[in-house]
Parts: sequence; structure tokens; C-alpha cells
Amino acid sequence: MVKAFARPRTTSKFSPLWLVPAAAAAIGVWLYAENNARRIIHPGFPEMIAAARVVQSASLILRTEKQARGLLQPPDIDPNRTGMIGSEYTSITTTLGDIGSKRTATNPDIAALFVRLLATLELRRGTPVVIVTSGSFAGGNIAAIAAAEALGLRPMIITSLGSSMYGANDPDFNWLDMLALLRAKGAVQSSAIAAVVGGESATGSSMEPEGLAALRATAARHNVPLIEKRPLSVLVDALMESIARNLGPNVHTGAVINVGGALIGLGTCKESYELPPGILKGVACHEGTPGLAFRLAESGLPMLNVINFRRLAIEYGLPFDPSPLPMPGDNRAVYGSARNNPN
Repeated sequence: MVKAFARPRTTSKFSPLWLVPAAAAAIGVWLYAENNARRIIHPGFPEMIAAARVVQSASLILRTEKQARGLLQPPDIDPNRTGMIGSEYTSITTTLGDIGSKRTATNPDIAALFVRLLATLELRRGTPVVIVTSGSFAGGNIAAIAAAEALGLRPMIITSLGSSMYGANDPDFNWLDMLALLRAKGAVQSSAIAAVVGGESATGSSMEPEGLAALRATAARHNVPLIEKRPLSVLVDALMESIARNLGPNVHTGAVINVGGALIGLGTCKESYELPPGILKGVACHEGTPGLAFRLAESGLPMLNVINFRRLAIEYGLPFDPSPLPMPGDNRAVYGSARNNPN
């Protein structure tokens, strides 16, 4: 009988003791990563997410309504099916418009960014803020309102009803109709306190008659005062009076938000073409007639200026013309720690 030979035993040249420091190092790396992951969350993250989700809810409401009315734009115009993009041209279209910028404004992260920027002003809850809008950027308008409400501020909306290309330019379902629907559905709580027609001289002087009639009917339908005074300086005076009446005695606004390039916002000030996006202080108009936002900023109020969405996206780390839209909370440039961005 052949006796089997036993296999020789092999011994490792390395002591298992090396596993101890290796494990300790791994734990250290994990703790460091975990600690950093926690630090990237901005203190205003809950309010930022809340505002972004309002924009998502608003999009669903508007998409459903536009589908029912046969107004939802085709996928090549509104690929993300936001319901916030309009036609190329209608009877209430006032100027040219960049469709990429219009679609960028529908990104829910825009609302989160507005929360972040407004939070730097440290306004008390309940503080009134004037929001100057037009029909040109429905997404930007909703984002501004959502941000202000998420911070517990009191939006006072002044709106121009006309719209540039691809904005809220459906005569029978324009920006004022959208705002009223979103309020009725509970997506937002605020409504407009005054409106102007928009377009040339902010009174619709170059607008098609049927478009002008549609906007006047919209204001009457929603019981929003429509101010049609000339020249621009007198119109802005009337809007200032509307704000004062709605504020009540001994109540002051804390900031002004300008969304888009409506004449009632920045006016004809030469400086308005040079203003960057973001929070601005010490604004002054040296040439031209200041619009409402410019006038309020000149009086000392900080202004959140949002007119160039392409530049806004570049400067604040947002994608331009994204498809699909980002998921709220994923963009570290927006939702990250305050240490990562001075704003």
C-alpha cells in the first residue's frame, strides 16, 4: 500500500497584524468622507428642497391644464413637458426670446438657488418682498415665489402680462391665468397685487388689438388692478402707490426680486444692461428712467436680479437648457455648504 505524502504547509511572509492598522486607516477614510458628505449640505437645505418641489408640483399642474386645453407644446419645444413653455409667436408676444433660457428657467434647482441667495439677507419671516415678473419666464417667476414663500416671506407680485417668445404667451392662458391656477391648486399662496399690459411703453401700444383685449379681460377676470398710465415714470409712481396700499401703515419691504426684462422692472436705465445676476446692493440709475425694481433698489433695498438665465447658470453651477431636468438636491454647487460659495 502506497502511503500518500502530505502537502507541505506554506507560511505567509506577512503577519496578520498588518490588518489592524489597515482597518483603522479604512475606518478613518470612511469617517472623513462621511464627515465631508455631511458638511456639503447647506443649512437652508430643507427650505431649498421645499421650494424646488413647489416648482415640480407647479409643472405637473400646468402640464395637465395645458394638455386639457390643447396648449402643451410639442417635445421639440418643451422636451421636459414642464407646461411652462409657450409658442414662438402669439398676439401677446412682445419681443424675441431665447428658448434655451426659457427652458433653463424651468429647472427646480433655480428655486433652491433663489432660497440660498435670499437667505443671505437674513430677513425675518413675514417680511414683504416685491417680486416684479412678466410672462417671459414662467419658470423663473414660480421659482421666485416658491423661494420667498419657503423662507416665510410675504411676496407682493407686480406683473407685466406680455411675454417674449416661448414664454407664457398664450392669450387665453397667460401668466396671470397660470398664477391664479397655481394658487387655486395650493401650489403657491400668493397672487398679483397689480399688473400692467407690457410691451412697448409697458402699455401694449405695439401689441395686436386682440392680444391687448385678451390681457385686459384676464386682469378683470382675476380682479387684479390693471394700471395703464404714461409715461413710464408716472406708471412706476402708480405701482409704488399700489405697493404702499397693500403694505399698510408702518410696514416696509425687505427686498425686491426682478425676474426677466420687463420695462416695469428695470426701466430704460443704461446700467440695467450691465447688472449681473444675483443679490445686488447700491444700485443707481444715472441715465434713463428707472423701472419699479430699479426704483426700489435705488431707495436702498437689496435686489435679487434674474434676467440673463444663461449667465445665471454659468455663474452658479447650473446646467444650461438641461434635458432631462435635474433631480432636486443633487447639485452640490446649489445645495452645498455656504463655505463653498460666498453667496
